[in-house]
Amino acid sequence: MTNDLKITCPKCKESFDAADAFNAHYKNTQIETEKRIKEVQKIAAEEAEKKYKSQEENQKQEIEKAKKDALAIANKEVEEKYKSQLLDKDKKLEEVSKNLEQKIKQDAEKELLKKVELAKKEAMKKAEEESEKKYRELLEKKDEEAEKNKKEREILSKRVTDTAQKMNDMMLQRNVELQGEVQEERLQDYLRKIFPEDTVEEIKKGAKGGDCILSINYKGKKNIAKIYFESKDTKNFNEAWVDKLLNDMKEKGIDNGIIVVSKSALPPDFDQMTSSVQRHTNSIKIIPMVRPIIHAVVEGIRSILILKARENNAHEIPEVMKKCWENLNSPNFTLPIKAMVSQIRTMETLFKKERETFERTSAHKDRTIQQIQENLVSMVTSFTRNVGDVFPQDLLEHKDDKLIE
Repeated sequence: MTNDLKITCPKCKESFDAADAFNAHYKNTQIETEKRIKEVQKIAAEEAEKKYKSQEENQKQEIEKAKKDALAIANKEVEEKYKSQLLDKDKKLEEVSKNLEQKIKQDAEKELLKKVELAKKEAMKKAEEESEKKYRELLEKKDEEAEKNKKEREILSKRVTDTAQKMNDMMLQRNVELQGEVQEERLQDYLRKIFPEDTVEEIKKGAKGGDCILSINYKGKKNIAKIYFESKDTKNFNEAWVDKLLNDMKEKGIDNGIIVVSKSALPPDFDQMTSSVQRHTNSIKIIPMVRPIIHAVVEGIRSILILKARENNAHEIPEVMKKCWENLNSPNFTLPIKAMVSQIRTMETLFKKERETFERTSAHKDRTIQQIQENLVSMVTSFTRNVGDVFPQDLLEHKDDKLIE
């Protein structure tokens, strides 16, 4: 860039650029100006500070004076205001006192009303609780009475039911007894009809024994033999009837007995061919309540007894032998033997059953012992096979045979 404006000094004739001179002159002027500005600012600041301090002092004095004046005015105003307020307060206090007294009365009245109301509520609650308690007690009492009445009705109903059941049982028993009595009398009437020359002795009700005894009479000879009868009109046969009749026969000394039962009460081994079944080696026969069968069976027993009586009369034997023969053939001798034979057979049957049971139990025990032995040998053999022969040689041997002392 070339200088377009050059200035030449008239004294020294030195030329210099006008822009550079202006810049230098401006710079010098700016420095001087800044210096003067700073000095002016400093002087202004000092004067301002002096003035501020003076003003601050004046302001403080004015403030203090203003404060004192304001305080005096305020104190006077406050005093006047306080007096006025005191008067207002006294009036207000009196009014407040009156209002407070009135309010206290009102509060007291309200409190009293509340207490009265609360007392009423508590009284009502207590009355309701008492009423509810009495109601519950009444209900409990009624429930208890109802339960008692129910229990009484149940007891009465049970008593009525029991009485009705007893009466029904009595009626059934009477019916059974009546049926039995009917069958007994029918049997007795039939025996009297078909054997008019013999005597039918009825055994009284309640007395020990069977129903009746047929005493056989033959050609003017009375009571040459007897047959004991027992009649049963029931649905099922009871084997105890046989033993009872045999005991009754022993007591009466009668060799032969017949049990007449209804068709529904025949024993399982009843023989349809002979229309009878025997017990105790033909000492007792069981037949149905069928007249032709009764006639045939009784006639057969009767004929055998008559034949025996005739044979005994036909033989002339010594008196001692006769007595011995009579004793051997008497029921007192034969019936006990027959009873013992029957008991022996019963014992044989029981012993046979017990022996069979023992044999089955023993066989089961033998099998169990054999299985235990096999399992023991199998266990030891398996261990030896897998581990080795570590057991004693006599491990499975039993040297002491005395197992039970």
